[in-house]
Amino acid sequence: MNDIASWLETLRCPQCQGTLAAVEKDSLACARCQDDYPVTGGIPRMLSPAMRRALAGEAVGDVDERSVATAESFGYEWNHFPEMRAEWEQNFWAYFAPHTPETFRGKRVLDAGCGTGRHAFHAARNGARVWAVDLGSAVEVAHRNTADSGSVQAVQADLYNLPFAPESFDFVYSIGVLHHLPDPEGAFRNLLRYLKPGGQVQIYLYWKPEGQPVKRALLGMVAGLRRLTTRIPHRLLHWLSYPAAAVAFAGFVWPYQLLSAAGFNGVAEKLPMKQYAQYPFMVCVNDQFDRFSAPIENRYTREEVRGWLERAGLENIVVRPNTGWCATGRKTA
Repeated sequence: MNDIASWLETLRCPQCQGTLAAVEKDSLACARCQDDYPVTGGIPRMLSPAMRRALAGEAVGDVDERSVATAESFGYEWNHFPEMRAEWEQNFWAYFAPHTPETFRGKRVLDAGCGTGRHAFHAARNGARVWAVDLGSAVEVAHRNTADSGSVQAVQADLYNLPFAPESFDFVYSIGVLHHLPDPEGAFRNLLRYLKPGGQVQIYLYWKPEGQPVKRALLGMVAGLRRLTTRIPHRLLHWLSYPAAAVAFAGFVWPYQLLSAAGFNGVAEKLPMKQYAQYPFMVCVNDQFDRFSAPIENRYTREEVRGWLERAGLENIVVRPNTGWCATGRKTA
């Protein structure tokens, strides 16, 4: 998919939806509004001129500074935690249940907020042609991690101004991204513009604990700390993520493992952060950086997530827990 023909077939000008023409091998030009979009490192850079300037460090009045700060945060994160791990395959199916390999086979798929490309990689392994989009430099990591798949194309683009024709995709997903945006539900509704009638959408959102006083108290502490940690340099926060992960392991993961081994499963299952028992320590370090670095964090109840899908007119709605809410629905045919 890393070729000009596929770009011209699928990509559209994010400003006016016009078709594109190739300008040599390093640029795409809109036939309607004449805007140019560079191609560097095999990645089409489908950003508005204003967003390009903002990501380059300029103050641009009509670009939300929080979106730029979020892109920079995740760009740093995924460039420093780029690993493709064997555990990601099981993790993929945990996020995408109740879908099966048949959901992806032969389908055109949009990965909205691709990060390292780990979900795009597994979607492609199951037969999908994936367009993996991210706003910041994380797209470079995704491009490298999926280069051998042959059916993933990384694109630098803004989820609020995507460079695709409406109803281009059979399946659209956004895992762990929307809750970090300035207008999460608005971004979700925008994604549905690119889903074909009868197509399916899958999202993952942070949950707001209900009836879990320990988790609620911990998240309250995290929210307080985030007022500080979102303001400190990423490099410093990176190093602070190691002791934070050590506290998580000592306080929750190891007690969970000990209680489970002793047969006290009921008590063990009530512990927060027990999910890290199935991953290497560095995954927890990565998640602590993620938890404390993103400028915006929104959380939702199950009914609030269901409300998103109902207001969008989707059918066959399923909302299920997985250290957050995984929600799926089908666009009315």
